Amino acid sequence: MPISKGEPWGHRGPVPAGVVSCADDAAVADAVWAATQRGGSAFVSVRTGDLLRTVGGTQGGSNDSSIEVGADALLLPMDLCVARCDDGEAKPFVAHLVAHRRWWQGNAAVAMNAGWLGEWYLGPRAHPNDGLIDTTAGSLPLRQRVEAGRRAKLGNHLPHPALTTSRRQTWSHDLGQSTPVFLDGVARPKARRISVEVVPDVFTLVLP
Repeated sequence: MPISKGEPWGHRGPVPAGVVSCADDAAVADAVWAATQRGGSAFVSVRTGDLLRTVGGTQGGSNDSSIEVGADALLLPMDLCVARCDDGEAKPFVAHLVAHRRWWQGNAAVAMNAGWLGEWYLGPRAHPNDGLIDTTAGSLPLRQRVEAGRRAKLGNHLPHPALTTSRRQTWSHDLGQSTPVFLDGVARPKARRISVEVVPDVFTLVLP
């Protein structure tokens, strides 16, 4: 079940067999997606990335070195996000979908399952196990983009009258023109229309 406000999240327990070690957010998404296609669930650890930063994990290889089968670890249930671009093939992500042109000119959109996108705290209300995706979309002139980028480092870039936000399980958006799309930092084919569905409790993140 997705976490509710005020409830404890995850539990400590023994590391199960079959934990998949992943380098980053995109690798986690691929590993989890592969497991779901086989009809199973996944336990994963991750060495770096925005999902790890969001849950307070330590960036770097130390996350794997102390994860051994049977060892005590923190087990966190996680949602998986599934994106479609221009009604194409479904693609997974665990941290964020970002759609923007060079220098964030014109219409742009972000869908945050994690709180962080690099140095920017773009999802201050996002939680990777609340069953919701936090979205922001709109267009800003250059001066306001610069200011928003500065404020985003602290997560106080919102609210903004030119930006539309939402928190929901499913979301779709028309960017108005073909726009570069990135899932967990990996470039995907350009798209005009994007949609996201959150699937709750798909995998477990293992932290030492």
